Amino acid sequence: MNETNKKQHVINLGCHAASVCLAVNDIQVVIQRLAPTRLELSYVIKGDMSKVSVPQLAVGARQDELWRHTCAELFVCAPDNDDYLEFNFSPSAQWAAYGFTRYRQGMHPIECTHPIIAVEHSPHHLKMDVHLELPPSLAAYPRLRVGLSMVIEENAGQCSYWAIKHVAQAPDFHRPESFVVNV
Repeated sequence: MNETNKKQHVINLGCHAASVCLAVNDIQVVIQRLAPTRLELSYVIKGDMSKVSVPQLAVGARQDELWRHTCAELFVCAPDNDDYLEFNFSPSAQWAAYGFTRYRQGMHPIECTHPIIAVEHSPHHLKMDVHLELPPSLAAYPRLRVGLSMVIEENAGQCSYWAIKHVAQAPDFHRPESFVVNV
């Protein structure tokens, strides 16, 4: 990987038209591929955080079903491949990692290094910095396609769904057409 591939991407996420979020007015993600298998991400949510259900900080550990609450997501695939990876990062510092053989099929947990998740929380923003080691099998690819998304749960229990690109009538972060950033 050469220096030109270490470009920092600044991405604004949009709320899906089928969901409403009164608490959050902006979500921005900065992503950078620092090495063939190392990504650095920063998710910044701006709004009235007193209205957002933010999971309490806990011991960082693997946990399923994080997407049911406030959670950042990352989808990664090699160019021209049907298989892809999904990573979930909670403000609790819990995380999940799955592989899929094709669109929503063949889901299985993947082995990976525990991501490092650092969280800053104030009345007007929530920031999650994530340092992630990808599986070694992705090191050979000079470019990876990624999808970035976020679930925001408000205190009343309703969730809104944010992504780079929404391509279906219902929120669906797994759609390969939404993996539009190359890192």
